[in-house]
Amino acid sequence: MAQVKKNPNFQRYLDLSKADLKLPSLTEDISLLNKGYCTIEVGERYCRVEDCGNATLFTSTNNLRKHVQKQHPEVSLTGEEFGGRPCQADEFQFFNEIMEAYDEREAAKEEILPKLPLKNDRSVHITKMRQAVRSMKLPVPCEVCKDTDQPKLCCHDEVKGTCEHFGLFTDPRNQQGQEYVPSEDEA
Repeated sequence: MAQVKKNPNFQRYLDLSKADLKLPSLTEDISLLNKGYCTIEVGERYCRVEDCGNATLFTSTNNLRKHVQKQHPEVSLTGEEFGGRPCQADEFQFFNEIMEAYDEREAAKEEILPKLPLKNDRSVHITKMRQAVRSMKLPVPCEVCKDTDQPKLCCHDEVKGTCEHFGLFTDPRNQQGQEYVPSEDEA
């Protein structure tokens, strides 16, 4: 396990929630050695049994195994009788694949985000931003702006670092090497 802990993708896995990771379901191993058994990977911390509502990050793989054995008796896990530990490359492969899929989803999400509505002076067009947020059926002000007692500043440049709504848009001001040209809607 010590080598898995050093894997940067394992560290990222621990930092994200089960919902963010969209983990594959725990499936039976079809190899001759483990036929009919499911394998929990070394270092794994989230339950992947299909339809399990438990989103807990277990403190260890052993605690995850105990959860699966107790809460999902229909699932047979590979045990000590099959012996041996997977090679280091196999240990890393699970976390590398999970994080590659996560990165692809995040990249695709960025591509489909609408552009932040801006005025000619490149400041946020607050009215249009709030209209766009409401069209997404989200409340204005956002929860963070409410919680920090700044509901009137929601969608303003002053709270860009904390306002949840800025995450819903791509900011053309952040694109390096490109000159900003306002669209017809922004003019």
